Amino acid sequence: MNANLPWFSPHDGRIPDRGLCPRPSSTSWASAQFIYHGENGTGELSIRAKQRARRRRRRVLYGSALVAIVAVLIVVYFVVQSFNDPYVSYIGQPVSPSVFQDLTGLNGPTLVAVGSGSAQAPSPISGSSLTNNGQPEILYVGGEYCPYCAVTRWSMIIALSRFGNFTGVQYMLSTSNDVNPNTPTFTFANSSYTSSYITFVEVEHYDRAENVYQPLTANESALFSQYDSSGGIPFVDFANQYLVTGVAAGMSTLDLSGMNWTQVESQLNTPGSQTAQAIVGEANFMISAICAVDGQQPSSVCTQSYATLPLSFTGPASPTRLELIIAPASRPDLKWTD
Repeated sequence: MNANLPWFSPHDGRIPDRGLCPRPSSTSWASAQFIYHGENGTGELSIRAKQRARRRRRRVLYGSALVAIVAVLIVVYFVVQSFNDPYVSYIGQPVSPSVFQDLTGLNGPTLVAVGSGSAQAPSPISGSSLTNNGQPEILYVGGEYCPYCAVTRWSMIIALSRFGNFTGVQYMLSTSNDVNPNTPTFTFANSSYTSSYITFVEVEHYDRAENVYQPLTANESALFSQYDSSGGIPFVDFANQYLVTGVAAGMSTLDLSGMNWTQVESQLNTPGSQTAQAIVGEANFMISAICAVDGQQPSSVCTQSYATLPLSFTGPASPTRLELIIAPASRPDLKWTD
């Protein structure tokens, strides 16, 4: 034995300063204490601590991987949705002034050239005059999900803009789960309309997810039931004198799905196009109906040929209109440019 080395008794509890460890006595090997020395002194780190550290690192890695997977799935979902219809992000956004001006300012020669188009006249009805604030009331009941309401709103905006002004109209697409999915359209839900001649009352009864959105008042529900017992939409009552329920045959064959608002407008300016024949033709019939109920005002509109279309149906005895039926249980009382 080297005499220069100090002697330690196995029972005196001291440890040689050579990085050696005593064998644990009362504890298991898993809990043994390793002693190490560094330049700054000594410290201890147990095997359990190492194991806990490893487990923490694994948990962090697993958690990070899970977050990354979820993030990728979210991105994939929105990419797929955008691929299915790149215009979904416009839903609920205000209609740009240029788009709205092109629609409401559709020129007179185009309306004259289209005339009745492929549209169908509103049906004459009889009942107590429907007024609001001393003016004839135009009552609209529809649903944001409804593809037939979607094409009808184009005609309504063209027609009503001849008698007043809209504000707050927003972009909308019909549901993706019905005929002509994602038809580009508008919603009246947050809009307002002012006119010196008529009062326009809008009820978007259902939202795009087919949930009840704007409830009907008792009077509106009574009119709805009186003039359309099937409960179909769209429903447009012109002062209880003329009625549009459902969409005419010419409109029902019009498929705007996959198009954007600018592309639809470009076709409205082509009188011979199917889009103009259906939408502008229906708008002209609506203009004629409004002129008939408001005393032919304003004369600058109501004296035009497109505003004097015959409102008595002269075709087959049973005109065909398609409508989306509301089940009684669900009725509680070119490139897109903006």
